[in-house]
Amino acid sequence: MENSVITLHRRVQFCLASSGGISSLLPITHIAFGEGGVDSDGEPIPPSETQTSLNKQICMYPIDGVTYPISPPTTARYTCTIPAADLAGASISEAALVDSDGSLCAIKTFYIKRKDDAVIFTFVFDDEF
Repeated sequence: MENSVITLHRRVQFCLASSGGISSLLPITHIAFGEGGVDSDGEPIPPSETQTSLNKQICMYPIDGVTYPISPPTTARYTCTIPAADLAGASISEAALVDSDGSLCAIKTFYIKRKDDAVIFTFVFDDEF
């Protein structure tokens, strides 16, 4: 079961950028988080490339930064921090990379990460090409 996907929207943008249909891709600026990434048994639900929103989005934060690991060289690694004072009690199970226009570019689902009060969460999201 694949638990991450590059959205159709982003793939269309890649196609247009590589063929000259648009001059550049919009940058990833945020990561959205949600509580709807698992089924009733707590198993991650595979995301769909046609999704335009998370199943149950609860917040969105600006990315802290991006790095480019040496291996594989086709990866952009985004980090995002949920501050200690935010989302106490949340059961995060889905995340999405969001571009500067607000469109979802990649989606991941995962086992529930419960956010305790006064705990900082730092998420890493690898966008692999």
